[in-house]
Amino acid sequence: MTITQRLRLFGKIWKHFFGRAFVEPEDDMRVTNPPTHPALLNELARSFIESNYDLKELCRKICNSRTYQLSSFPNEHNADDQQNFARYYPRRFSAEVMLDAINDIAHAQNSFNHQPVGIRAVALPDDLATQESCFLRVFGRPQMDTACECERTTDANLGQSLHLINSDAMHGILVASNGRAVQFARGKDRDDREQIAELYLHALSRAPKKKELDIALAHLERKRSLAATAPSNMSTEQAERETYEDIIWVVVNTKEFLFNH
Repeated sequence: MTITQRLRLFGKIWKHFFGRAFVEPEDDMRVTNPPTHPALLNELARSFIESNYDLKELCRKICNSRTYQLSSFPNEHNADDQQNFARYYPRRFSAEVMLDAINDIAHAQNSFNHQPVGIRAVALPDDLATQESCFLRVFGRPQMDTACECERTTDANLGQSLHLINSDAMHGILVASNGRAVQFARGKDRDDREQIAELYLHALSRAPKKKELDIALAHLERKRSLAATAPSNMSTEQAERETYEDIIWVVVNTKEFLFNH
């Protein structure tokens, strides 16, 4: 494989996982813009050829590497590093991954025209869903007018924040008829702490901190008190369901959830 072929293939895949290619911009392959890690390019090429050009094996090798598994927390040695992959650079989820992740947490399902109910956004075959889904458009899923990944936008904007905070799409996910909030509200045999811990473990791969748990439990108690005071306006189950919707909404709006780190 020529150096240009290596940069085109491995650079794009590497950038998919790390947010940065071996040359930047990734298509700017000049003698005066050499790759940052030529030895790594050679090793990836060797491994790729030995695997009989297996792209899945290439991705598996990258994801199992120490480089990919480095912490994103900077230290005194790598705080200013921007190109040597001395630490992991936090990246926001792509539009499709984010939508699927939020659905997973809320136990909701995608629904697109001409697609089976529950199809994952990462499996959508064309750009028709992008035209249909405001969420995917706002978060930068490309229209697929070209074959270039550069058509995708990953820049943050105010519309994205507003969409996550207060949009019909987010509301529909949170209030799904058999969603996680409904299941938690009906889980009378389960302790509140247990259910909140399950949510945090599923969403953030950790238990809730004491402050987070205390705030969630206090919110539950306030809602239950309101329901007990005015049962004609709100049942206890409705109060609990709305509270868990709030808690899920808070969790999926954290940077810890929205970013790959």
